[in-house]
Amino acid sequence: MKTDFSNYPFPVIELAGDAHERGRAYGSQCKALIGKAIDIYRRLFRLASNLDWDQSVTKAKEFIPFIQAYDDDIMQEIHGIAEGSGRTLEEIVALNVRSELLFLMASESQNGVPECTSLAITPPSGPGSVLLAQNWDWYPQTQDLCVILKMRQKDRPNIIQIVEAGIIAKIGFNSAGVGLCTNALVSDQCRVGVPFHAILRKILNAETMADAIGAVTAPARASSGNYLIGHADGEAINIEAAPYDFNVIYSERGVITHANHFCIKNTKIRDAVPSMWPDTLMREFRVRKLLAERQDRIDAAFIEEILRDHFDRPYSVCTHRVESQPEEKQGQTNASIIINLDRKTMAVAKGPPCEHDFVTISDKELMKGC
Repeated sequence: MKTDFSNYPFPVIELAGDAHERGRAYGSQCKALIGKAIDIYRRLFRLASNLDWDQSVTKAKEFIPFIQAYDDDIMQEIHGIAEGSGRTLEEIVALNVRSELLFLMASESQNGVPECTSLAITPPSGPGSVLLAQNWDWYPQTQDLCVILKMRQKDRPNIIQIVEAGIIAKIGFNSAGVGLCTNALVSDQCRVGVPFHAILRKILNAETMADAIGAVTAPARASSGNYLIGHADGEAINIEAAPYDFNVIYSERGVITHANHFCIKNTKIRDAVPSMWPDTLMREFRVRKLLAERQDRIDAAFIEEILRDHFDRPYSVCTHRVESQPEEKQGQTNASIIINLDRKTMAVAKGPPCEHDFVTISDKELMKGC
């Protein structure tokens, strides 16, 4: 019997086949949304990074050989997205290196918006399951680009994830038990290399925790990013990475929290975020404090409360836009996600989550073997 997706907060796209086939189906089914994404990012690149579309596409082209060498299947999927959507390869790559293009000059321009507060709960603090959760904060006009991808892959784990249309990876989990949440980081380092969203996808392609960690630590990373990775067997790890170095955060009493600043001091990394987005310091502390108060009674319902927290609104964990700010500095929580790796489910609320209910997304057949 066909699943009814009408109550889901975002459209559901089901993909199967080899990398190119999946990409082509993705591009075809999301053709209109991808066109809208290109229009939105054409404007955001100009406002936030002073790059016109021709400059953006030219710069994006430089990342292609790095993506191909890192994981050719990812590159083949991008080729398929371009073919299915009727856009050029370089345009789809530009969407998939949007973090690099937007944050390329962020430390100088002070533009951009804060992105995300995340957490992980592992036994014994959790209810016997590994829970990953995140508020995805970004430009409000990108909210309606979001889709939920259910991906059946050949020779790799199947994936359920939430992404912006045309982008290969964001937040989700796979049939091998690996789950992922992520946060934007900005440092004084940026180079042409393996982009942030390609790394996210390779994590979600991972069969083991070691493979997921290696997806972050092995490549020549193009930009900074935070990777909160969990496994259904009971562990989680956080890697805050810059292009030339990285820090590792392990759980304390079963808890990991993160926002948009580097939590570990590293003389090789200059953190550009606290001066740009000072709210990151309080958002991370606030989540950690609320979790500590509950300790061993943390469950999904309590995490929903945390993701709706309004301390210091509008710059709260549940982030709200400030209409008086210029477009390139307006942000809000676009989606709120709670992943239960033991149950193989992902609960999603359209953001801000204080205004919407969580809807549970699962697919037992797709996740068989987890």
